[in-house]
Amino acid sequence: MSYIVLARKWRPQGFDDLVGQETVVKTFKNALSSDKVVHAYLFSGPRGVGKTSSARILAKALNCMQRTGSEPCGKCESCKSITDGSSVDVLEIDGASNNSVEAVRELRETVKYAPSGGKYKIYIIDEVHMLSTSAFNALLKTLEEPPPHVVFIFATTEPKKVPATILSRCQHHSFRRVAKNEIKEQLKKITDTEKINIKDTALDMLAKAADGSMRDALTLLDQAYSFSNDITEKELQSLLGLPEAELLSGLSGNILKGDISGTLSVIKELTDRGSDLRQITKELVEHFRNIAVVKVTRDAEGLLEFPREDVQRLRDAASDVGIEELTLFMTELLRLEGEVRSAVNPRYTLELGLLRMSFIKGMTSIDDILKMLGKEQEQNYVRESSPGAAASGGNAKDKHNPPASESKIENPKSAIPPEPPAEKKTEPPGRPAADIKSAAANKDALWQELIERLDAKDHLLACKLAEAKLVNLTTTELAIGFNGGMSVLADSIKKNASVIEPLLKQLTGHGLKLKILSLPKKEVKKDIGKVKEKVFSEPIVQDAIKIFNSSMINVKSLEENDDDK
Repeated sequence: MSYIVLARKWRPQGFDDLVGQETVVKTFKNALSSDKVVHAYLFSGPRGVGKTSSARILAKALNCMQRTGSEPCGKCESCKSITDGSSVDVLEIDGASNNSVEAVRELRETVKYAPSGGKYKIYIIDEVHMLSTSAFNALLKTLEEPPPHVVFIFATTEPKKVPATILSRCQHHSFRRVAKNEIKEQLKKITDTEKINIKDTALDMLAKAADGSMRDALTLLDQAYSFSNDITEKELQSLLGLPEAELLSGLSGNILKGDISGTLSVIKELTDRGSDLRQITKELVEHFRNIAVVKVTRDAEGLLEFPREDVQRLRDAASDVGIEELTLFMTELLRLEGEVRSAVNPRYTLELGLLRMSFIKGMTSIDDILKMLGKEQEQNYVRESSPGAAASGGNAKDKHNPPASESKIENPKSAIPPEPPAEKKTEPPGRPAADIKSAAANKDALWQELIERLDAKDHLLACKLAEAKLVNLTTTELAIGFNGGMSVLADSIKKNASVIEPLLKQLTGHGLKLKILSLPKKEVKKDIGKVKEKVFSEPIVQDAIKIFNSSMINVKSLEENDDDK
């Protein structure tokens, strides 16, 4: 007798033999026990997860002569003929090769005839999405009102290609990918029965390479068993072209460190071994995805289905990288996987993509830049405030040899001091109503006092208000004006009038309204060279130029910016 491959030899013969499809199995068993079998089923899901096998098991259960409950006996003539593929009442049709409307018309002619031996005549159409539109249309009427002795079972890997008119006439069951640990348990059971010597780590590799397909796992096991009677991890790596775990871990470590030289060395070693670079890129994507999962969740063992030791190794790899960097790495790797898959020269494409990824490690986040600027400003303020700095600035003889801890600040106004501790201030009482006329007479002093009071509350808003010109003060309002080119400042003052008007009431004793006027724009000619020199001397500007490795191109005033809008 010729050799039977493991995928056929261990094909499920009953519902209990199906691996990883508990929901579907429970539905079928309940339907058979309660005699609630419908006339049309649609099985969808990835390849190799048991769709066609489930269709055969359901067909055997429907026509079994000795069935008790929901499981077919597997021993009667009907069950044996269905298992052998010789049953005249169960017809398996390949949708890819019988996709024409003529094939469907022939099927409609045979539907009217009663089964020869069993209770039902069952049509199993595999890859049903390959039928043409006209073939689907020809099937509609028969599918909607079939004879009572007919059951249709459709199987497909692409349910979205099946017309909605067909879907609405079928009971749809979705088959899921088989979990890695379930594939491993089934492989362990098979290897023990077949007396195949295989390491536990090799079983892990086979379950992972199967990618959720039980049939693919058995095919890979068959291939490995043909290669060697004693299957180890190294032999599988050589046979399947899978990268070694140590090399993959080293490659990902070099990527995370930005070590492009070490990365290229690992790629060369993998290429010399004949490893499939497309598979390596796919493994890298999955590896970085696993690192991200470990980074953002506590239940990594349950989500990844990895042993504790592997999860701890992933945690160690994730400890020195932020989630922002991981997101950039994964985005670049996903793009790189597509490029390598279709590349004429995968090695060069992979090396170029990893070179691009090495730049990610050298990037500085905006938060870090702001922290650096804040520290520089704080240090400048401390130096400026120290008595030694004042002494060194006043003694011209010491300029050529200043102390190491002291530095002269050319423009101390740019340093932003930290906010002083909050103190309870007692606001002076407002002016009596009778003094409003005297306040109007001395409105410039009132204006300065208003700016000082506002500066204690909001320094930035006080700076904006100081750019305004006092126009008039009456018993009902304070009128101020902005140059026609300062509309941005005027809008900001209008929005914050509710902050300024209470201060006016404190100062004058009257609820004055703030009135903002637009004054004619003054033509001011500025020495651009001096302005540019002054801006360049600001420490914060120098720090920004140094951090971003940039240069200053132009300086524009607020008035010019407003004109450009």
